[in-house]
Amino acid sequence: MSRTQYRARGLRMTAGAIAAFTAFTLTTSCTSGGDTAKQTGGGSFSVGVPTSYLGHFLPGRGGDSGVAEAIWTPLTKVDTNTGKVVNAVAASIESTDRMNWTITLKKNWTFQNGEPVTAQSFADAWNATAYGPNAMAFNYLFSIIRGYDELNPTKGKPSTDKLSGVTVADSHTLKVSLTTPLSTFPDLLAGTPFAPLPKEAFKDFNAFDKLPIGNGPYQVASPGIAAGAQQITLQRYDRYAGTKGNAQTITVKAYQNDSTAFTSFRAGAVDIATVSGNDLSTANNTYKQQLVTASAPAVVYLGFPLWDKRFSDPRVREAFSLAIDRNAIVKALLYGFGKPTDSVIPATLKGGGTSSCAYCHYDVAKAQELLAEAGGWHGPLTLWTKQDATTQTVLQAILGQLRSNLGINDITLQAKPLDQMYSSLGAHKVNGPFLLYMGASYPSGYSLVDSLFSASSTSNVTGYNSPAFDQELGNAARAQSADAATGFIRQAASTALADIPLAPVYFPEAGLVHSTRVSNVAIDYLADADLSKVTVN
Repeated sequence: MSRTQYRARGLRMTAGAIAAFTAFTLTTSCTSGGDTAKQTGGGSFSVGVPTSYLGHFLPGRGGDSGVAEAIWTPLTKVDTNTGKVVNAVAASIESTDRMNWTITLKKNWTFQNGEPVTAQSFADAWNATAYGPNAMAFNYLFSIIRGYDELNPTKGKPSTDKLSGVTVADSHTLKVSLTTPLSTFPDLLAGTPFAPLPKEAFKDFNAFDKLPIGNGPYQVASPGIAAGAQQITLQRYDRYAGTKGNAQTITVKAYQNDSTAFTSFRAGAVDIATVSGNDLSTANNTYKQQLVTASAPAVVYLGFPLWDKRFSDPRVREAFSLAIDRNAIVKALLYGFGKPTDSVIPATLKGGGTSSCAYCHYDVAKAQELLAEAGGWHGPLTLWTKQDATTQTVLQAILGQLRSNLGINDITLQAKPLDQMYSSLGAHKVNGPFLLYMGASYPSGYSLVDSLFSASSTSNVTGYNSPAFDQELGNAARAQSADAATGFIRQAASTALADIPLAPVYFPEAGLVHSTRVSNVAIDYLADADLSKVTVN
């Protein structure tokens, strides 16, 4: 499970989101981006990460995270400094029709056991992840490639275990045929699930999942990860063909959430920890010179269970949203580390920076009027969220505002572990609004809009389903220019928020706090530390 899932962002990308990549970039090749090897230093440091990061190391099972990016290098990658996708193992990725692609690999890349990384390494890995019976969590990412349906039949067993759209032309050339034009296919390939696999992996996926042999700058040291283990050691792979890691070894320690990791940092147990919510204020006051922050490509929202008849009237949902004082929450609870919002797309993403919700400001009188028109509120109310100090604190404030502003006195709060929270939402066992965090899977507002509102999205946990929204988002997917796509994305977001299946509350800040033992600490696109860049002083 990636940080995307840990922070309640849901799965990385729906099939619709993959198809929509055509809307954003109309170039047909991907150029090389800074993989020159360099001399490195040494030393060791430690980092605190979510427990989920140590759950799976097999790319198709574990997905993206800062740890996964240290172990694996796909064909392309997101540059930490620019946020743009550049080539990694790929020397070139070219197409004349955006549907049929020729991928040429760089030479001299090897796995951490010395085995060469070849086109077959990628083909075998993709086939294994796309093959339905292997039950890989990130199988769906391959649905854009021709032959996926044959590997994932609705009934019976697959007739083949290989994608017909993936062909090995020679040791360093891969041919890929898609089911629909996809101009930014190189962007998709930056995800860890598209990493290659060595021959050793196919002997026993379960064993390999615990002690992988990657092709990234760091290798998981023996014995790997055991059930219930709370830490691993990463060792620098000195034959890495890209820019080598700076530290010699990294101790990765697992924590249930950011707050416990920050507490451990303050006790001197780790050198780097992610900080979020009101911990950012503490970190800023205490470790100002050791804190790195950035606007997260994410939104925190209050979702409404549309299967609950009490929320079937949109005026109830509008009233709840208007009763929330977003400015007070950000100022008093987050100490300014966040931005109140009336949209689901932050300005840091393509398509963001504009208002799209008519009911996402503070207006108590209007909220009371709408609730009265809808027949008022009768009976108790339960608010839900994941077990996390920040979200629970914010939801407690929302609880107080709903009680004061709408006169709903019998309100309680329930918090569950993240996995249980999503399971309960999927089973429609949540009987009240829920506060969650959703982040973008790639640098476009389309990712958030698709994840939150598309009926096919596993991250759409409100039950929202709108043909009008689907049409507008489909227009974004088919747009022939970035500007046209941006317009359709904004239009789709406005259409969904007019129905108000959820109420965006604020755009969060991401932060990393580090000890004086380390420097060159940078936040990557996933809001994790770029582990290979960290230097031990």
